[in-house]
Amino acid sequence: GTVLVRDYDLILGDHPCCSYGPPVTISWDYLEYEPVDLNLYEFHHPPRRNLREMCLNYYHRMKILTLAGYTEAELKLSKKDLKRAQRNRSITKSIVVHYPLFKAEDAVESAGRKFTRLLKTGSFRSIST
Repeated sequence: GTVLVRDYDLILGDHPCCSYGPPVTISWDYLEYEPVDLNLYEFHHPPRRNLREMCLNYYHRMKILTLAGYTEAELKLSKKDLKRAQRNRSITKSIVVHYPLFKAEDAVESAGRKFTRLLKTGSFRSIST
């Protein structure tokens, strides 16, 4: 078998899980190399990195994005968008925590509407007599 190796550009991302500073993501564009024999690839590829080695801190991300040509204004706007997305996620989280209460409230309101409808149509009175 063969292995296809691709290089992707690192670009300014939009993922809200970035704890501080602008996120980095890979571009849709890539550079594809010639297929390599699987055994040859396994023999020559670098050792697998652990999770800690794959994390990029704020300064490393800023350096990557600056070298990629992003302006200070673009990075600042990205940070602002990131904060907005994080705020929206926290609002959604707080709503989801109380979801069972909303569900119970909806059930009570629905029962009230049905009861009112029964009273208006008069079918409730005919059932009880």
